[in-house]
Amino acid sequence: MVHMLSAAAKLNQPAEAECAADGRRLRSERSRQCIVAALINLIRQGEMLPSAERVAQEANVGLRTVFRQFEDMDRLYQEVIEQIEAEVAPLVDRPYASTDWRAMLSEMIERRARVFELVMPFKLQSNARQFQSPFLQEVHRCAVVSDMELMNEFLPPSVVDDRTRFCALFAALSFDVWIHLRRDQLKSPEEATRAMRYTVDALLAGV
Repeated sequence: MVHMLSAAAKLNQPAEAECAADGRRLRSERSRQCIVAALINLIRQGEMLPSAERVAQEANVGLRTVFRQFEDMDRLYQEVIEQIEAEVAPLVDRPYASTDWRAMLSEMIERRARVFELVMPFKLQSNARQFQSPFLQEVHRCAVVSDMELMNEFLPPSVVDDRTRFCALFAALSFDVWIHLRRDQLKSPEEATRAMRYTVDALLAGV
């Protein structure tokens, strides 16, 4: 009987070890999610440059836990950006209803206004850290290239080939203009959208 119990105990050891490992993984994943959620909450509350210590406090974890989960702050910001991008992806990736380039541009203005408003706290925070972070610089560069490629795809050659007009259009549709209207001029989202549309229409007059 003793030998049978001993053998049974040995058989149970791998299963118990596997359960313990699963429990550790679950706790680690929960900590990771809490840390990401903490940084998102801090940014939404208006903290532009929260420190690792501040994130740890908000997440109710130790500072060592933050850096055990994330090699550095850039890694943490990368996960935050991925989560925010996933939230706005249904709007950003939705096919345009129109095929005419002017109607598509009109849709783009409305879509950008909504996306800019949703990501504004995170884009402001990214801008504040950009020149201290090669990762955020690369994120910004890729976003600019992607936006430019999109506009090159559907605008007519008469607009694309007029580089001065094209650059002015690109600037008019940028986040920098949106934030100037919203934060510096204190315009509502609706007023900022109208101003953006007015500028685009003026730049395309006669096309």
